[in-house]
Amino acid sequence: MKKVLLFLLTFTLSLFAISNESKICQKCHPTIYNEYYQSSHRKASVINNPIHKAYWEKHPKDENGYTCAKCHSPSDKEVMKTGVLTDNDIQKHEPISCVFCHTIKNVDEGSLSNTNISTGKHKEFFSADKTKKGTKVAKFETESSWFGLVKTSKNSPYHKIDYNNENYYNGNVCMGCHSHTNNEHGFDIVMLDALIKKDDKNTCISCHMPQVPGSKVTLAESKTHAYHGISGIFHRNQDMGQYIDFNVSKEEKGFTVDIHNQANHALFGQALRQGVLKASIERNRKEIVLEPFIFTRILAKDGKEAMPWNATGTLKDTLLYEEKKIHFNESLQKGDTLTLTLGVQLLTEKGAKALGLEDNEEVKKFRIMKSEKIKF
Repeated sequence: MKKVLLFLLTFTLSLFAISNESKICQKCHPTIYNEYYQSSHRKASVINNPIHKAYWEKHPKDENGYTCAKCHSPSDKEVMKTGVLTDNDIQKHEPISCVFCHTIKNVDEGSLSNTNISTGKHKEFFSADKTKKGTKVAKFETESSWFGLVKTSKNSPYHKIDYNNENYYNGNVCMGCHSHTNNEHGFDIVMLDALIKKDDKNTCISCHMPQVPGSKVTLAESKTHAYHGISGIFHRNQDMGQYIDFNVSKEEKGFTVDIHNQANHALFGQALRQGVLKASIERNRKEIVLEPFIFTRILAKDGKEAMPWNATGTLKDTLLYEEKKIHFNESLQKGDTLTLTLGVQLLTEKGAKALGLEDNEEVKKFRIMKSEKIKF
C-alpha cells in the first residue's frame, strides 16, 4: 500500500511540476519556498519589478526583443527563445525558478556578460552540504532492519541531489547573472564583479544566503537552512551591517569616519542607485544633523550624464570599495554621542525622476544597513 501511495504522490507531483516548477517545491520545502516567493529572484521580472520595467520601457528596442530575459526571467522559455515578452504566470510567479538555480552546472564567462550553463535536468538538482560533499548523487532509497520488519526511507522521493558541484560552495553559481553587465559600448553598468580580495573567505552565498533557523525540508527535520529570501537591500538588510566597520578619529577641525567594507565587492554600484552615510551628534540634549555623504556612480557619455545603455564612462564615482575616509567639519566635544547610519536607496532622486518613478515611495525608501552610536 505504501508503494502505491508513493507512486501516486510521485506521479501527481510530476504532472504538477510540468506547469509550475517552483510551486511543487513548496510541498517539501515550505519555509524555503515562502522565502523565495518574497525574494528579489521571484520579483525580478518586468511584471514584478517596477524599476526593471521602467528601464525596459525606456531602453532602445531592436530585432532581438527582450534581451534581459537570461537573468530576469530565464524560466520563461518562450521569451528566451523569441524575445517576445508577455504577461504570463511564469513572469508573475517564477521568472527565476527553483529548478533554474539548482540546475546551473557551470558559468560561461563572456565579454559583455556571463551565461549560466544548465544541465536541463528537472529531477536532479545541485545543492551544497559540506557533510555530504564528495559522496555519490543522493537518490530515494529505503533501508530495512530487524529482518525487514522496520523500513526507513532517506532522500527525496521526487528528485536526486548532487552535492559535488564546487560552484555551489564558492558562490560562483551566482556569477552567471551577478557579475559584470556591459552595454554595447563595453561599459560595465552594475559593477558587481568589482572584487576587493580574491582570497576573501566570504562568498555570495555565505553573505546573502546565510544559515537561519528552520528546517530546510519536511521529510527530514534540520535546525537551519540557507535563507532563500536573499539578504540584502530588500530583506534582512541590517544583516549586511556585519560586513561594515566604522572607525572615528577626532581632528583639530572636525572628525573623520573610516569605513571598512568587508564585502567582496564594491557597494552601491548599480546604475542610479545611492548609498547614504548619515551622521548626527547629540549634544546637551540637542541633535546636530550633519550633511550626509552620498555614495554613487554617475554614468556618462561625452561628458554628460547618461542612461546605462548609452554610457561610456563615469562623471563621478564615490562608491564604497574596500575603505573610504569621510571627513565632517563639525568638531566633536566631550560628552557628545555620535550616531552613524549607513543605508541605501534603490534610486537617486534624479534617477527616480528619469525613470518616471518619483511617486514610488519604495524606490526612495532609506534602507538601513548599519547604525552605531559612539560616545565621546
